[in-house]
Amino acid sequence: MKPLQPAVLALGSAGISAGGAAAMGLISASLATALGGVALAGVVGAVALGSARPDLCWFGEAVCRAKHPGRLALTIDDGPDPVSTPPILEALAKANAHATFFLLGDRAERHAALARALADAGHEVALHGPAHDARFTVLPPARGAVQLLAAADRLSQLTGAPVRWFRPPFGAVSPRVYASASAAGLPIAWCSVRTGDGGFASPRSILARCAKAVGTDIVLLHDGPGYARSLLPEILEDWDRRGITASTLTSAMEPG
Repeated sequence: MKPLQPAVLALGSAGISAGGAAAMGLISASLATALGGVALAGVVGAVALGSARPDLCWFGEAVCRAKHPGRLALTIDDGPDPVSTPPILEALAKANAHATFFLLGDRAERHAALARALADAGHEVALHGPAHDARFTVLPPARGAVQLLAAADRLSQLTGAPVRWFRPPFGAVSPRVYASASAAGLPIAWCSVRTGDGGFASPRSILARCAKAVGTDIVLLHDGPGYARSLLPEILEDWDRRGITASTLTSAMEPG
């Protein structure tokens, strides 16, 4: 499916044009309101569906699969967390596995030593945003890019590691998100296996989804409250038994 960014921008322009036409007396105010409402509904609907399914890449390209056939990219959002990050680190160390942690800027500031420990253990540090909100769906791209660059630079300072990827909080995307990330030089990374551990998925469901993962998949788990910290040892054992190496996203993007 082709990106829908031009269509969304056209809908927005149509709404503005309707308002201008009414102001010049070319159409009635009621007709302008109706046309503007239709245009707005189209924009909101596109953004909502695009955010529910970022893998559709409606507004631009996102990395949704890895390339190395034997490496699965394990990605973990929302950290660092003083309760869940240590057991996650322990499970990864015991399995000789690695992951990409998409960190939140405000939480990394509060738990700087833990953020640094992730990089020191050989894991990749990526940006999940300055905070866990969807601000970049509406920010002007120039302003969004400045905020992303500042957050990425600060995260790099805290961890001593480069920041190469951005995953929008909640997976919320819009043309402005893509424009902001592009201007900041941060590719948007999504996933091919969404475990549901950040929502209401049961442990059985999370394990079942991970059991279907193969090399070249990008698996999404979450730091913080939830089942990831308790299920990860079993998940990693299953992948190892099937000859799949859990690795960072950058490592998994290397061709086999």
